Order: sequence, then C-alpha cells, then structure tokens
Amino acid sequence: MKDIKVVIEKLSVQGINLDIEQMIFLEEFIKHESLYKPKTFFSRSQSIGNIYLWGPVGRGKTMLLQAIQDCYFSNSVQFHFIEFMQLVHNKLADFSGISDPLMKVVKHLSNDNKIIFIDEFQIEDIADAMIIGTLIDALSKKGIRLLISSNSHPDNLYKDGLQRAKFLQTIDFINKNFFVHHLSGIEDYRLREIAEFDSSAKDKNGDESVKSFLLRTFSKDISNQTEFFINTRKFDCLGCSKNVLWISFDTFFSSPCGSKDFIEIAKTFEWVFINNFHICSDDHIDKIRRFISFIDIAYQEKQKLKLFYDPNLINNLYSGVQLENLWIRTESRLHQIAATKYLQNLEQKQTK
Repeated sequence: MKDIKVVIEKLSVQGINLDIEQMIFLEEFIKHESLYKPKTFFSRSQSIGNIYLWGPVGRGKTMLLQAIQDCYFSNSVQFHFIEFMQLVHNKLADFSGISDPLMKVVKHLSNDNKIIFIDEFQIEDIADAMIIGTLIDALSKKGIRLLISSNSHPDNLYKDGLQRAKFLQTIDFINKNFFVHHLSGIEDYRLREIAEFDSSAKDKNGDESVKSFLLRTFSKDISNQTEFFINTRKFDCLGCSKNVLWISFDTFFSSPCGSKDFIEIAKTFEWVFINNFHICSDDHIDKIRRFISFIDIAYQEKQKLKLFYDPNLINNLYSGVQLENLWIRTESRLHQIAATKYLQNLEQKQTK
C-alpha cells in the first residue's frame, strides 16, 4: 500500500508545506489507490485508476500530481494540454491515409507509458473535443492511467461551446471513470512563490535561475520560444506561452517598441517576467523612456508583473537627469510592484 508520507517528505525537502485541503486530496488518493486493480488478461473489469484534479489557479494541482507521479508511478510521461494536443495533431498528420489514424495515435501513446499526466486540461474547440473524447476512452480501455489537472469541473468543460452536446458523453465518461476531486481553498501558491521570490540572493536573477524558477512554478506552461508577435511585429523573448511572457530588459527595451505594443502585451499575457536589468544613464535614454511607458501601462492595466533584480537596484536603475521627473513616478511604482501585496491585491480584484 502506498504511503502518503513519501509525498509529504518529498515536498518538504523542496520547502513546501501542504495545507489541509491538499492533505485531504492525498488521503483520498491513497484510499482510492488501495482499491485500484489494474486490468489483466483474465480480468477485464478495472476499478477507477484515473485522477481528475480541479480547482482555482495556483492551488498546487500540478505540484501534487507531479509528486504523485514521481513517488508512485514509473513508465509515466507528463504533457501540458497544449503540448499534448500538438503531439496528437502531428501524429494524426503522420498517419494520414492510414485506416483509423486516431487508434494509431493511441497505440503510439501507450507503447512506452502506463501513466499519462495531462496538465491544464481545457477544451476550447469542437475538433479537440471530439479527439480528446475518443483518446480518453481508448487509452483507458488499454489500461493506461490518466492524471489530469484542470481549472474546471468536468461538467463545465467546453461550456457553451459549439455542438457541445457531442462532448457530453465524454464528460459523463470522466465523471464515471475518474477519481474527480475539487482542490478547494483560497491560497494561490503560485502567486505566493512569485511574490516571495528572493531577488537579493547572488545569481538569482540570471537566465538559468529564472528559467528554473518559471518552469517549476508554471510547469510546462512556458516554452523555449525565443520570439513572439505583437501588432504583427516580431520581438525577441526568453520564453513565451499562451499566458506567460518572459523578456530581457536589456534586449526588449532596446528594440523599437512603444505604447501600442505594451497595451497589447497587457491584453495578451496574464503574466510578464523581466530580468537582465542594468543601470542606465542618459546614454540609454530611449531604453529608459520605453521602460517608463511600459510600467505606466502595466500598472494602469493591472498587469501581473514580476521583475527579477536586486531590490537595491530600484533606486539606481536610472542615473540620468533628462527624465528625472518622469522617473520619480516610475520608481515609486517599481517599489509598489516589488511588494508582495501588489500581486495579492491584483489577484483579489480579478477573482471578485
């Protein structure tokens, strides 16, 4: 029988102490796991071995399922939902012209994996809805166990979507064949980790350190993509996904970007992360002018923003005189943005 202490100790080593709701989920998981009987040649019946963990953003769903995966399951693989669907569509293209190509995809996925973890599960179009329904059913029949995290209860998946009636059978399948658990609670651990990130420590703000932090905090919700498009123009970045943008202060604000671009960034990305700061004089006046405009717009648009730099740098980031009056306001806003309460207040306003 699996022991809950294994997960608790693993997370404790990482400095993570579980709250009551997270402990309840692990206890319920252990109970379900003790009753699980895998499908065999002699027994076609299979108790529920799939997990569907849902709840608000930042509650630790990915963290918990990753810990379960690492501690208890071998022959497993993890995908972000977008990454998973890209793989499926690519394989469907590879098997084009072959009879029943989706079953070929199922065989490919099940060849080396007994456990598949799909993170940030969310259906947004009818094509994916039809494909994912068939995949979940076929993988489960092959004895592949599925771990799924989502912000939505199964009943609310693809809500108000085109031809949703065709997806209701899949919703029913999930409710009947998954251990569905609501990870309730109000504390956003992702938000807390970001707000409390210690930028004063040596080498904490370099690319490798920031990348490691973002991958850990956002799972695979940030890629190695080095370019993004805003207002049909291409800009360099350090990482990018549907909701997250990571840029270099030195590179991005040296490029010919302006207020229209900053407004579009605020509309497009939930989170913006910036590192690679350096002290700027009036020799860098264009870079500072763009940064001032960016901060004004991000502040006004209530952008979730994290700047990776030594806190002592705020008062010295601009050493020139030409933009001194404008910089006073920007410096004040940088102090506010650096405060833990800034992100907490934004989260509270957006959830009301």
